[in-house]
Formats: sequence, C-alpha cells, structure tokens
Amino acid sequence: MLARGNEMVLGNSFSPWRDAERALDLITGASTLPGSVPGMWEWLRNPMPPKGEGRDYEILRRSLAVRDEDAVVPGDALTRLRAPDQARIRNGFRGLVEQHNPLIRHLVRRTREQLEQHIDPETHKPLLQPIKVELFGEGQGEAIPLPAYLGDAYGLAEEFCELFGANHRGAGFLQTLLLRRIGSSIYAGQRTVERILGIEPDVVDEEDDEPEEVASSSTSRLAELITSGERDLLERLHRALLANRERDPKLGQVRNYLLDRRWLEQRGCIVFSQYRDSILWLAEALTAELPAEPMAIYSGPQTSGIMHGGRWVPRQREELKRLVMAGEMRLMLGTDAAAEGLNLQRLGSLINLDLPWNPTRLEQRKGRIQRIGQIHDTVYVCNLRYRGSVEDRVHELLSERLEDIYAVFGQLPDVLEDAWVAVAQGQRERAKQLIDEVPTQHPFELRYTQVHKVDWESCTQVLYDKAKQEVLRRRWG
Repeated sequence: MLARGNEMVLGNSFSPWRDAERALDLITGASTLPGSVPGMWEWLRNPMPPKGEGRDYEILRRSLAVRDEDAVVPGDALTRLRAPDQARIRNGFRGLVEQHNPLIRHLVRRTREQLEQHIDPETHKPLLQPIKVELFGEGQGEAIPLPAYLGDAYGLAEEFCELFGANHRGAGFLQTLLLRRIGSSIYAGQRTVERILGIEPDVVDEEDDEPEEVASSSTSRLAELITSGERDLLERLHRALLANRERDPKLGQVRNYLLDRRWLEQRGCIVFSQYRDSILWLAEALTAELPAEPMAIYSGPQTSGIMHGGRWVPRQREELKRLVMAGEMRLMLGTDAAAEGLNLQRLGSLINLDLPWNPTRLEQRKGRIQRIGQIHDTVYVCNLRYRGSVEDRVHELLSERLEDIYAVFGQLPDVLEDAWVAVAQGQRERAKQLIDEVPTQHPFELRYTQVHKVDWESCTQVLYDKAKQEVLRRRWG
C-alpha cells in the first residue's frame, strides 16, 4: 500500500524488494546474503536508502551524483564506482538488510512491552499504563484430567481421524475437524458427529475458525466421504458422547473460576469458545445454576442475545457492549466474533473454554480486556484443555519455547497452527520442526528498541487539522 505510486518505498516494478518471499527470507535470515557486490547492488540500488539513513548512503549518492529524492539508481552505475565505494557496499550490506531495508524504513513496530517500559520525559509515567496478565491452567499438571468415559470417546475420535486420513488422502483439515470440536466441549463434539451422520442438518457455524472452502461444506463433505467402517466408529462415538454430555469436566472448571475463586463477583468475566455449540451448551448449564445472573451471548449479528433464568432474549451486539461497559452485566460468553474490535475494560478476567489452533486468536481474545482503561492492574486469563488431547500435546511441545516465541513476535505466529495439525495427524517430529524453525529474534528488534519523543518544533512542517485533511484526500502518485 505504501509503495503505490511511490518508488521510494519498495523501488520500481523490477525491484527485488517487491518479491515478498525473497525479501522476507533475506531479512529474517532464512536465505544467505549475496556473495558478490553486483548481487548486493541489485538490493541496494532499487530503492537506494536516502542519505539520512547513514554516511555510506550519503557518500554513494554523492559519488554517483544521485539526488536524495531519486529513489532508483540505474544498474550500470555500479561500474562508475571506485574500489573503495564498492568495498563500502560489501562491508555495509548486512547493515542494509538488518537496519535499513525498505520494510523497516517505512514501518514502525511498537510492542506493548516497549510502551509499558518507556517513561514519558514530560509526565514521568509509562507511555502505556502496564496491565499485567496472570495465567491460570498453564502448568503441565493443570490440564483437565479426562474421566474414563471421555477418554474412551476421545480415543474413538482419534481412531476415526486416523482411519479417515488413511482412506482419504489430501483431506488433512477435514481429518482434524472432529478433534478440534471435541476438544472444545463434549456437546460440540456430539453435534459434529450428528451432522456427519445426518442425524442433524448441517449448519455452518458462522464463527468457526476454518478456511472458507471448508466452512461452506465441512461436515456435509465428511458425510459423503466416510466408509462403513468409519461410520461404525462414529456411531459408537456418538453413543458415548450423548450419554455423558451433562458430565463435561470443563463445566466444573468454569464454575470453579467463576464462583469458588469469585472471578465473577470480584472482576466480571468473559468466556470464549471457537464454536457457538459450546457457548450455547455452557450458557444453558450456567443459567440453570445461576438463574438470577443475566449473561450476554455475543456471537453473530443474528445470534446474539441475553440468557437469564433459562430464558433467551435476542439483543443487538451494540446493546450487549453497552450493558457490559455500564457495569450492568458482568458475565459474557462469546465466540471469536467478540475477539476483535470489542472493548471490555470493565471485565477483569477471561476463560478460554478451548484453545484455537490459530494461536493469533488467543492474543486477540486477551486484547479485549488487556487494554487502555482496564480498571484492574492485573487481568486473569485461564486456558482450559483436556489432558492428553491434541491441545495438551502441542502445549507440551511449546512449553519450553513459548515465552521466547511470544517475545519474538509480540503475538504467537500463525505458522504454529501447522504444528497443531501435525500433532493431530500423529506427526510429532514434524510439529517439533515447525516450532524450532520460528526465528529467535524479530528483525524489527534490531532497529526499533527505543521510543523517543519527537519535538514538534523540529518538524519540517506542522499542519493544522484542515491542512491534514487536504493532504490525506490527495491521490497517491
């Protein structure tokens, strides 16, 4: 976007920086640096950094009589450079890649940690008021033990997925679909099996975190593909889930945090799940136990409302937000429709009923309460997972590197979703490889490690509001 009509950003259409895969591999160290000056020159000249980026670029521009406003230097200009200047290119190329490449020059990365640690010289307070996060359920022994009835059911689900994967090559995501849902709640697993078997009509959950091509026909496609042996496994699984739906141990965990630990009374809470099936099951279970407690159900535009005393009343999502922010409602159950663009500073705790296989979702969920205006200095976050489940096995693989990975990216990288799928397919070594391939240092950390105050009097031009609007309305290029 920044480069449209502006060659100073990524150079012209022939610039190697416009090849995203090559450029990112170079910056992150996934590919080796060019070994020759001509190879380095192609990256340096198109676009060439302005003289303000460093002494080397000022000298190179002066040697070639290239104005600072000219972004692209002709390729044959390299022949006009003397040996000392060519040595300057060779010696300074790593610096170009690490601290002066076009992406870093035009994008600024600020992490919450940076803003919380740096003190404003005028107010003598942090640029961003720190809001700490206390995690629950993260210890190796804190996964929810699977009772025998649920352990047997999960074993049947894994057996089905293994058999399905062997019989239907190229159906990797469909193979793991059931494990994703049964890892959320017994009820979500039961409903999925019913849709596959044709017991219930196939209803696409608008909040499901699935690729578009799968979300449109996920369970119905499975129904068309399964063999008689796979159907037999599903029918056994369905009987096991149906018989034990009311005994899901996650309900006891949610009740423990909300009531026994008094999160609901002292902080207010939002409970997240990927699947509306799980949210509706939890809402019905909680309203039976807490008939006097109104709870907001935040999902799609047509499926949001209030559950109170076992009675469901549809409500607009804007009204639900208003009730929570006004302190008139202290419990919200939400799908990932609530994970973006929702400010819930009045709630001081969060329970993840399930762990999304796309890890960015976890950071988005936490961001609903860890934000400016939060009334608590520390927010509580609890992550629930069944012991021995795919989520638990991935957590075990990640535990040693999770903190390092989070520090590198500021949020967990989406590439780790592939690790979830690999574990679900029994490819533990492949999952470990994916985790180990995550870089140990974010490229932007090399340049943007300090936050400095800019004195407006040092700016070339200061615009009034009307002038700003005029500038922003101009066409690029």
